[in-house]
Amino acid sequence: MVRITRFALLISLLLLVSPVFAQESKTVTAEGVAVVQGANMDIARDAAISDAQQKAVEQAIGILIDSQTQVENFQVISDSILSQTKGYIKRYNVVREVKEDNLLRVSITAEVALGKLGDDLSAIGILMGQMHKPRTMILVAEQNIGQEWVAWWWYSGNVHHHAQQTDMAIIDNTLMDKFVEKGFEMIDHQAASQDIKVTNAYNVQDLSAQQARTLGSQAHAEVVITGKGLAKLYGNVGGGLKSVQADVSLRAVRTDTGQVLATATTHAAAVHISETTAGNDALKKAATEAAEQMIPKILAIYSKEVGGTRSVNITVTGLNKTQFVKFKDVLRNQVRGIKGLNERSFNNGVAKMSVDSKNSAQIISDELSLKDFGTFAVEVVSSTANQLELKVVPK
Repeated sequence: MVRITRFALLISLLLLVSPVFAQESKTVTAEGVAVVQGANMDIARDAAISDAQQKAVEQAIGILIDSQTQVENFQVISDSILSQTKGYIKRYNVVREVKEDNLLRVSITAEVALGKLGDDLSAIGILMGQMHKPRTMILVAEQNIGQEWVAWWWYSGNVHHHAQQTDMAIIDNTLMDKFVEKGFEMIDHQAASQDIKVTNAYNVQDLSAQQARTLGSQAHAEVVITGKGLAKLYGNVGGGLKSVQADVSLRAVRTDTGQVLATATTHAAAVHISETTAGNDALKKAATEAAEQMIPKILAIYSKEVGGTRSVNITVTGLNKTQFVKFKDVLRNQVRGIKGLNERSFNNGVAKMSVDSKNSAQIISDELSLKDFGTFAVEVVSSTANQLELKVVPK
């Protein structure tokens, strides 16, 4: 009987990822809870709605099955299936809101679709809200036909950069248009340039991952798109027309953790009587294709994190080993949404770990600030969506 039940459950999970089922949607009711900090009801309401949305997605795609109660061999199968399933909210309504002491409970009804977001801009907008609207900045170097130097705007000391700035925004503008069209919040590097500090080390056409993260952090961007594009003359095709080919290589990286969200390498060609115009067209085509490759990949990761778990890096300073054990115990057993804890290091009073969490670092920090650790408390030093720095303070 147990085997039959497991088999039936496995079949139902397989249906979740079938092409037919992936086009359907479910309407569910879910409740979200958030801590009210002082009189900040609006912040708590947003957090509670986000929590309810997350639970609605979980219900719709079957993630509420507790993998810890499954047989080990079956757990591997079910977790693998569920990790491939993407759910997103098409629309939702708040039906109830109740404040209990310092907690706010919000109930919603939500229509959850299974599959790819596609062109559903309203659903993408909801997803971005659940992800706390990550901001994206573009750091791409490019070189067109007839230009001796590769242009990169972030190094203001490059004299060649200034002469080419007005002409060298093909990839930048194309990516900006495509990402904005899909609901991404973009940072204009010209507006943010006053906050960005660079040195001679940035006088390069291909930024390292750490350099890209540094520049992105200075501009308060959660994601940076870095890479380069190059247009080359291929030859004459008759009638005075010039053939130009362009290659673009890009990657999107989180500035807080360094996680690579998406990559794209594209190639495109164009012809025109003007080789410069042909180069512009080829670069634009290659950048458009790169955006079309990267956007679904980034949205898929966001969707998976909203419906499942994300990795959050936590650093705690000023604690001894006994306090570290207590901190881990509270984190595992008293903080909502923690599904796994991985200790990275403990040295000279500094502990580093990562947790698999259903919530962002900000929500984790809100809960930790209210927990009783006995002889000590923790204070938040800094936090991003996926990284949290804390310090121990005596009571």
